[in-house]
Amino acid sequence: MSINLRRIRIGAVATVGLPTLYMAALFVIPIFVFFIYSFWQVRGYALVREWTLDNYVEVATNASYTVFIIRSILIGLLTAAVTVLLSYPVAYDMAFRMKEGREVVLFLIILSLFSSYLVRVYAWKTILGSNGIINQFLIGVGLVDQPVSWLIYTPFSVVVTLTSVFMPITILPIYSVLMNIHPNLLEASRDLGAGPATTFLKVTLPLSMPGVVAGFVFTFVLTAGDYITPQLLGGPNGQLIGNSIVSQFGVLSNWPLGAAITFYVIAIFFALFLLGSLLTKRLGIRR
Repeated sequence: MSINLRRIRIGAVATVGLPTLYMAALFVIPIFVFFIYSFWQVRGYALVREWTLDNYVEVATNASYTVFIIRSILIGLLTAAVTVLLSYPVAYDMAFRMKEGREVVLFLIILSLFSSYLVRVYAWKTILGSNGIINQFLIGVGLVDQPVSWLIYTPFSVVVTLTSVFMPITILPIYSVLMNIHPNLLEASRDLGAGPATTFLKVTLPLSMPGVVAGFVFTFVLTAGDYITPQLLGGPNGQLIGNSIVSQFGVLSNWPLGAAITFYVIAIFFALFLLGSLLTKRLGIRR
């Protein structure tokens, strides 16, 4: 009996204790250190370890940071919405209409995740650029006389590129949920006289909402905090809050202010998630 208890304890330590230590060492402790940094300041290129809220006051009262945060939220929401709308039909076809070749398409989607992020961004820079494929086509067919300027170095180019980059991440959770919908539910809906549209709206779509929400949240978080695509394709009006954070940690070497911006943004995103959860619950109760 004691041997079994000892094995159970060892198993509990191995399955719970070690992952907890791993997360604490590589995730919790670094975040806590930067949280402490956010209450310090840099004066004359020297770190002053005096507790103050000046960094947070600077972030909250500086109009530039407010603009970057609002732009990041809007671009993140727009990109997440567009990505979900484009990803859902792909996931739906894979789950219900592709009897053959489904594994091949799934493999290609997963394989795209192994391609370099920068390669995909530079590919879109080539496509949307003044000498890119789109502008050359428009000029060639006579629709325009000179390259279209708003295709690149604008929020439009940021949304297009981020949508392309994060579509595979959005497709996978939606596809996973759709594959778990039992065919008997769809057959029961048809047996009760519901047409394809009614079955989709009343059965398939509600049951697939966990995957839709997961894909939307993943895309929003990753795009709203992205800084590489805005840096390369955003131009002056396409910079996001991530670019400000990077500049504080890099060029300006003001780690306390960079940490304060980071946690300020995290607090805003967390508040948005709570608001979204409350709205989702209320809508669910009404249904």
